[in-house]
Amino acid sequence: MTSAVIWFRRDLRLHDNPALLDAVAAGGGKVAGVFVLDPLLWDQAGGPRRAHLAGSLRSLSESLGGRLVVRRGDPVEVVPALAAEVGAGSVHISADYGPYGGRRDAAVGKALGCPLVSTGPRTPLRQGGS
Repeated sequence: MTSAVIWFRRDLRLHDNPALLDAVAAGGGKVAGVFVLDPLLWDQAGGPRRAHLAGSLRSLSESLGGRLVVRRGDPVEVVPALAAEVGAGSVHISADYGPYGGRRDAAVGKALGCPLVSTGPRTPLRQGGS
């Protein structure tokens, strides 16, 4: 049976998470959850933000029965390695339209041996007022 990976980033919710629902469907219910502590983002974060993220990741892992994989490193290396490790047929993400997120996702997609499936709005959300 093929499995799938859900790569959690900003959207750490389980309830009504479109990328997670897609991963469950693609993996036949066999899904590995991963969060990557990206040094480019982690090293810039202050103490309160790190503490909040650590608490959120603990809560998410508990909700997943302690099965959330948390790894530190460059997502371009970490995500493909984990996908290969679990035999994933696809990796699922919530769309990220930020400049860094877009470049990172493109690089991860090229490094993967399976599809990177982005779920979310098909066009970037407008920033600011009307």
